[in-house]
Amino acid sequence: MKNTEKHLLLAKNLILECKKKGITLTSLARLSGISQPTLHGWSTGRSVKKIEDLVRVCNVLEVSLYEILFGIVDPHNKPSDILHEVYFDEIQVIVKRINKGKEQ
Repeated sequence: MKNTEKHLLLAKNLILECKKKGITLTSLARLSGISQPTLHGWSTGRSVKKIEDLVRVCNVLEVSLYEILFGIVDPHNKPSDILHEVYFDEIQVIVKRINKGKEQ
């Protein structure tokens, strides 16, 4: 996949997730702290300069980075296992469901 195709896929997924959540780019900018011109650029196919900014957007939209980049649920994580995912700068906190006391 060429870079242009990747950027357009991100743009499509960003717009789709915003529509699913009923969030405008203006609201997303306010909630994520990412500037509106930056979000508009991403939604029209411009490249992401800082992955941390995209992670902040994913947190607001409640989707994984994998989902926003590829448009599908991350096959490496079982959706039912991860209950919540939060990022603080370079720290990722994941709340997962575990089967305590059950035999495998």
